[in-house]
Amino acid sequence: MLGALLLAAAACEPAPPAPVANQIAAIDGADPAPPAPAVTSAAIAGAPMAQWLVGAWSYDTSCATDFILRYNADGTLQNGEDSGRWVLDGDIVSETISERFEMGSDAPVKLDPPEKRTYSLERIDAGKGSLTFKGKKIPIQRC
Repeated sequence: MLGALLLAAAACEPAPPAPVANQIAAIDGADPAPPAPAVTSAAIAGAPMAQWLVGAWSYDTSCATDFILRYNADGTLQNGEDSGRWVLDGDIVSETISERFEMGSDAPVKLDPPEKRTYSLERIDAGKGSLTFKGKKIPIQRC
């Protein structure tokens, strides 16, 4: 009886609040948990590897860099000064870069024709992976 009362009381308590940000864990010295990707595209929702890829990534060993690669759930991307669209087919990421900020410019420059890049994607764990471009393996870390 007491056990049932405790279970009932526990069920009425509100769930603990979600972590404010991954940066707090980093300040404490703990490894932050990777954020859950927000899935908005039907193509991404049906592909676990694409769901994993959605989010912010660093080519550096930490996320304290200004150069962040961001794959958005709507199929857009921001890769440093480049922006455009991305698709994933199996383990192949294809990027179409349509705009680029150039040094000294106030607005992005439209690329005509757009620049196309293709990478092989490897998932190592929830927060680490690699992109292989022209035979060179580039580690990525979730931010």
